[in-house]
Parts: sequence; C-alpha cells; structure tokens
Amino acid sequence: MSVIQRQIEAQGVTTVSISLFRPFAEKVKPPRALWVPFPFGRPLGAPNNKSIQRKVIFAMLDLLNRKEGPVLEDLVLDASEDHLDARHQKVGQNCSAKGCNFDDALSSEEPAGPPEIALYDGDFSSVSAEIASLKRHHETYLEKYQGRTQVGYSGVSSDTIVKAAQNLNDYVNKRQLAIPLPEQDSAVAQNAFVRLCADDLKAYYLESRLAEKSGVGAENSTQYNDWLWYETKIGSLIVAARGRVIETTDTKRDPNWMIARAMVPRGYGESGYTMVAKSKVEG
Repeated sequence: MSVIQRQIEAQGVTTVSISLFRPFAEKVKPPRALWVPFPFGRPLGAPNNKSIQRKVIFAMLDLLNRKEGPVLEDLVLDASEDHLDARHQKVGQNCSAKGCNFDDALSSEEPAGPPEIALYDGDFSSVSAEIASLKRHHETYLEKYQGRTQVGYSGVSSDTIVKAAQNLNDYVNKRQLAIPLPEQDSAVAQNAFVRLCADDLKAYYLESRLAEKSGVGAENSTQYNDWLWYETKIGSLIVAARGRVIETTDTKRDPNWMIARAMVPRGYGESGYTMVAKSKVEG
C-alpha cells in the first residue's frame, strides 16, 4: 500500500495511510502514514468502538495538512484506551510502541502453553443448535445497524447461515460441494469457497457477539477470539476445515497458502501451513 501511495501522489493526488508495521513504513517511506498499535487486521482499533475509530480517522486526516513528507506519526492511546493496544492481545502481541516484530508474528511457533481447541467430533446437530442460539443476537445487530452485515460472500444470508456450516461439515467429511464459483471441479475453487463459508460464519458470530455484549465484552480481540476458538462448536469446525484446506492445497497454484491464511488466527490451533490439522472426523 505504501508503494502504491507514492505512485498516486506522483499523479497529484494527496494520500494518507495507516501502518500496522512501523519498520516497513520507515523503510518504504510513504508520503503520509499513521502508525497504530493495534493487532493485525484491526487498523481502526476495535469493532463497534466509535470513539477510537473516530480518533484514528481524524488523526489520519490531520496528516493531509502536511505538504511535505515523508511523514510518519504514531497514534497515542490514553489510559482508557490502553487495553486496545496489541501488547495486551494474543493476535499481534509482538507489537509495541516501537512497532511490530513481523517475523515473529508470522512464525509458525505457538505461544507457550496455549489452551487446545477441541477437535471437531462430527456432531453437526450441535453446530446447528449453536447457530440457532445466536439468531436473536444477530437480529438485534441487524436492527441496530439498519441491516448492514458482513455475512453473504459465500451466497448465504443471516437466515441461511447454517448452510455455510453445512458446507464446511461436508467438506471436512470429504464430500464434493456444489459451489457457485467457476471451475467447480477445481480443488482451488472448492477451497476458496470453503474459505468464504468460514468468513461468513466468523462474521455472523462476531456480529452476534457484539450485539450480545453491547460492544463491551467483545471489544478486545483476544476476548472474542478466545470465545470463538475455545468455547464454540463452530471454532472446532473451522479449524477442521482449515486442516483439510492445508491438506489439499495445490502449492503450485497457491504457493503462498493464501486460501488457508487467516482462516484461523495465529496463536489459535495449528499455524504451520505445511501441517495438517487433526480431526476426529473420518473421511
């Protein structure tokens, strides 16, 4: 993004960006950048926290007043916002006031002694029941945000989200999926569709959690991730599905494991892309 930013500026358009990895911004030297001390994937700090999101946006826009660069400034959190700092969270915990240790963040080493995610036991009825138990919370979320949702990339809606889970269950059990994507006989296409189903499920659970906790209990990414991966059935199912994605990845067509990446955050489950996650489900 920083490289693209420089090219856009060369065409006479003023730009500004957010950096989650300060050493990279220092080397690339974008025209204007704001470093934020948040976990990777959370450039605005926390979902449903309008105060911190406005703070980031206003600090970013303020950099547009700088006519000469490169400019790299840090977002400073006050005492009431310190809990959002990546230092206190598993995802991005190698970030500090000086930046993030990118190599450590992407390493395959797991934190010492983390809890174990329960193996998926193949009991899809319990997965369905769990999804049904979140329905009222998700309806509250939709009502509060005028129907806006991140659910839908795999072709499901909030009312049919259980279909996304059924697709993962079928995939884990090595059944061929009927997917609304080109090249339906391609393992890459099938794995990409599985990734979209997992993304829809994670969005549904996050939005439901935000509504249930009114933006308080799920504000910290570790609290949400710990709940999703250690306490829910869907977490076990997604880990099992990610394991099969790894097992079936064609490294010639997907050499960087892009489909498998981010299905399960670093620090949860097995993070090595060359390792096959275990499951009790037999194909």
